[in-house]
Amino acid sequence: MEMSRKRNRPGLVSTSVLVLAAAFSCAPVVAQEAQPVYTMTVIIDAAHGQKVAAGKYDRAIAKLSAKRFSTDAYSDHTNLCVAYTKTGEIEKATVACEAAVAAMRKKPITRNKSFVPAHQVVANRMYLALALSNLGVLDVVKGESEAAREKFEEAIALDAKISAPKVNIARLARI
Repeated sequence: MEMSRKRNRPGLVSTSVLVLAAAFSCAPVVAQEAQPVYTMTVIIDAAHGQKVAAGKYDRAIAKLSAKRFSTDAYSDHTNLCVAYTKTGEIEKATVACEAAVAAMRKKPITRNKSFVPAHQVVANRMYLALALSNLGVLDVVKGESEAAREKFEEAIALDAKISAPKVNIARLARI
């Protein structure tokens, strides 16, 4: 399993965005041929991300599903997306991943006439790119390579300075 760690919370930009990349072997196993491993992102310092990172997927799902109110819907949905994917609950993972993307699409990713601090714009681009990359990995898991490629390309186009979508699209090119 391939791991990378960074640190951040939505709305705050720092050089240490603590996310855990959970690796997934998404292609059917073929004897003597290595399969590409894709990177999904967990928000470690929010929404029971440490449980997801530790492989306690059922516990994280139970905690996140029991929440009645959330001030950080993006992190909740992102971590649920990864936990559900790891437990094989693909339909629930899809709903969670799409909700994470939707949560970030509501936020400004460019500066316009209304005042949006530059650091917030950078954070919003990064989190949208991570959500799109996670959704792209889920598309690979479902066997939808072209949809995955589109999500990875959209994430890369955001110029969020993150590696996950670039790594994932390179891996997709190998299959």
